[in-house]
Amino acid sequence: MSTINFESSQYVSVEFSLANAGQRLLAAFVDMAVFIVYFIVMIAFLGESLIFSVHTYADFFWLLLIKAPWILYNPVCEYFMHGQTLGKYIVGIRVVTLNGDRPKLKEVFTRWIFKGDFLWISANIFVYVWFGMGLVAIAVISLSNYRQRLADVLSNTIVIKTKGSNAYNLKDILSIKDTNTHDVQYPQVIRFTDEDMMLIKNTILRLRKHPTPETIKFGKELCDETARLMGIEPVQSKRMEFLQNVLQDYVVLTR
Repeated sequence: MSTINFESSQYVSVEFSLANAGQRLLAAFVDMAVFIVYFIVMIAFLGESLIFSVHTYADFFWLLLIKAPWILYNPVCEYFMHGQTLGKYIVGIRVVTLNGDRPKLKEVFTRWIFKGDFLWISANIFVYVWFGMGLVAIAVISLSNYRQRLADVLSNTIVIKTKGSNAYNLKDILSIKDTNTHDVQYPQVIRFTDEDMMLIKNTILRLRKHPTPETIKFGKELCDETARLMGIEPVQSKRMEFLQNVLQDYVVLTR
């Protein structure tokens, strides 16, 4: 499974692509680069002796303060930036819950615990454990249906691309008609909104991709309700063609 569908507050189904292991790894590299720059700046201000030589509790305390921004970087960014870090923002991916909402504190904290970022508190072998966990995560993401790592599964989150996966090409653009090339059949469509047309559009796409009995039933109900709102008799046949004509008439009359 490489895509997932969420239903918006206007009951419009929007399809998103799931982020793959390569995209998530690239985002992690960008975030690591941010940490390296931050670390270099700290060395320039505080000197190498404090960074690499910890002899007293005071040294450990200061080193912990230096590491704190990195240790808390992911959860703080994902909570306040709606599921993104700087790396995720640049790559174009985002953490969301399984129902498409932004992650709340509970989900962010769970992801942080099971990603093991807190292991950076230590400067010994536990850091290598953190890298090992990352390598295992790449393998798990590649094999998972929803491209989830353990932290994602336990927090009920997924990582998606930030843009819907429905793409348009030159053929789609050239096929757009206007009043000179298209005879409007249903001028009543101007009573509808863009959200209404998005619902019709996504229903057509879903009927083409997944013509399940539930989808077909919903398509019939949508067709009947659309006809009722336009004040015409319900369409008994060629319902898909009817919805396509309604959508095309709306585009021609409102664009």
